[in-house]
Amino acid sequence: MAITPALMIAGTAASVMGSMSAAKGAKAAGKQALRTGEYNKAIRDRNAKVADQDADFRDRVTERQEVRARDDFAKLQAQGRVAYAKSGVVASSGTPLAVLMDNANEFEEDIELNAQQGATESGRIRETGVNQRLAGNLALLEGQSQKMAADTRARGHMFSALKSAVSGGYQYSQIK
Repeated sequence: MAITPALMIAGTAASVMGSMSAAKGAKAAGKQALRTGEYNKAIRDRNAKVADQDADFRDRVTERQEVRARDDFAKLQAQGRVAYAKSGVVASSGTPLAVLMDNANEFEEDIELNAQQGATESGRIRETGVNQRLAGNLALLEGQSQKMAADTRARGHMFSALKSAVSGGYQYSQIK
């Protein structure tokens, strides 16, 4: 059975159209992969911003706790001095002074510990933000990479379409 020119043209056209369709699909998939990467990066950037805000809030809370603690401690120390004075003890020397100094030293240690805990927690929260930014950049790079791969596949399909057209044209010219 001989291949008629009409069948050859139809087969070539179908092959070209199939390759063109595949190229179009690959390009669309690449664009979608890039959009997905950009969207995921935007979400990660938003999460990083929230983490930064949380860390800033933690810093402010720690500072405010110190201010309140210092105010409360100053009142407590004043009450201690008043109590010593009411009992007729001079609080500026001897045991009363040592007690007040020990209280002050312990208080300063507590303040420093609270500040270190606040800074550690704040740093941990900030690190979460850094990780979110890095994950966002990675998501964008993955999207860009997928788009490049899809563009390469699309070019391959276009070359396949061109090859089919040229091959079909050559075969057609041999029939005549």
